[in-house]
Amino acid sequence: MKKHSFFGFVLAFLAAILLIPQAGLAEKPLIIGFEGDAATLDPHGRNETTTTTIQRHVYEQLISLDASLKIQPDLAESWKLIDDNTWEFKLRKGVKFQNGEPFNAAAAKYSLERCKTHPKSQYKYMVPDYKEIVPVDDHTLRFVTKSPTPELLIMLESVSMVPPKYFQEWDKKDYSHLTRNMVGTGPYKFVEWVKDDHITLVRNENWHRSPKPDWEKVILRPIPENATRVAALITGEIDACWGVSIPDIPRVEKNKNTYVSRVPSQRVIYVMCDVYAEKGGPPPKDNPGLPAGKPNPFKDIRVRKAIAHAINVDDIIKYVMEGSAYPASQMVSSHATGYNPNVKRPKYDPALAKKLLADAGYPNGFESNIDTPNDRYINDQQVTEAIAAQLAKVGIRLKVIATPKAVFFPKVDRYESPFFLAGWGTLSWQGTTNGFFREKRGSYGRTNRGRFKDAELEKKMDVANSTMDEAKREKLRNEISEKIYATYYVIPLYYQENVFGFSNRIKGGKARVDERLFAHELKKAK
Repeated sequence: MKKHSFFGFVLAFLAAILLIPQAGLAEKPLIIGFEGDAATLDPHGRNETTTTTIQRHVYEQLISLDASLKIQPDLAESWKLIDDNTWEFKLRKGVKFQNGEPFNAAAAKYSLERCKTHPKSQYKYMVPDYKEIVPVDDHTLRFVTKSPTPELLIMLESVSMVPPKYFQEWDKKDYSHLTRNMVGTGPYKFVEWVKDDHITLVRNENWHRSPKPDWEKVILRPIPENATRVAALITGEIDACWGVSIPDIPRVEKNKNTYVSRVPSQRVIYVMCDVYAEKGGPPPKDNPGLPAGKPNPFKDIRVRKAIAHAINVDDIIKYVMEGSAYPASQMVSSHATGYNPNVKRPKYDPALAKKLLADAGYPNGFESNIDTPNDRYINDQQVTEAIAAQLAKVGIRLKVIATPKAVFFPKVDRYESPFFLAGWGTLSWQGTTNGFFREKRGSYGRTNRGRFKDAELEKKMDVANSTMDEAKREKLRNEISEKIYATYYVIPLYYQENVFGFSNRIKGGKARVDERLFAHELKKAK
């Protein structure tokens, strides 16, 4: 009798467990698979989309962009021009950093100054040159530029706000602490980072916006291999997949529990030439990616123009990208300010390319390395290999050096690549030209990895960047763009298509033009 009573109790207990409402059980976290891990958690430390997307779950800016890339208030509620050089921002009240420090005008001033001056900052050029930054009161900030800066709002969208006391303490005590931890004002709070495995976040219940994010716990996982990342989505291991590889799109679409969202990207894929090094040899004077002692062929504009005419972008889009890309003629897309519709792509013309090479003294071509990341852009290595095959037809013999982005970017920053493939995506014409087409000094030239130099062109940029009259500014920018792309120092190839995958746990997931994928924008399926 006692035995029967015991089993009856067990069955009743199990039945009770099954009847507990699902809300009472621990919720499965939202898991997002990215193509790579963050390079750093210092929000001023690395200008790279995956890194900043991860950081922006915790850190916020004065200005942000919505999914359609429209400027919207973030930690600044409103702004106005006092005069051509003076911008006034009204800041949100009652906002605190997750360590308890208040967000106020003093914190905003510190964040902008740190971003502009910190030796590790890669966003120096996105803080306009200023005379002063003035906290008028706790919730009013005035930013006084050295010259009129029409793109100031777009530029400041890149600058995260940080808690001053916390950052001052750790910048002095142990900077690496700031590269491994996050303390912001955003929708999520940082829990832990296991490098190359996962980042764990929990919802910030004190977030200043409403409604709060749907997901209480979020795990961000780096899964570099495209096929592995897509397989994880299909099996339910992850709920959102950054960058569904082109061959895998049908797999995701046909699976009953997953779907894709596609949108043209603002990201341009380009190749860049070292126009500074004299010959093959050790950097910085020479370039180790060229045969030792041999002259640098990329210094000759005829060689660079030949390359532009020898690359068949249409074939790359059709066969390597399988139609999931759009030809590019410049470094900013039609979404951005300063896009010039009059700048056209060089026509594919291998016969002209051969003639140009012969005229430059290379009738039999030449040898060089070409570098590429193999885990950063869609089909980055395959595209580079296709370029090498196309250029081989006109006599340019390239050795493809494909490495992870963690190796690739430091290498090109050290000027060790004579010719490389990379990507760029921003709404800012001024940020693009300041980064790519100015000599490296101060906050300028951060992405000028080919060491392009043109003092007269820089003077014209100064005028364009300080012209507040829109029509005059557009005319100046168009003239500059036409000169820039006629140098063939950087050769834009195509704009990517952003393809993200989602599980049915997520309602109406959308790919963004700017490639960002945020947990707080994803809604639970009811």
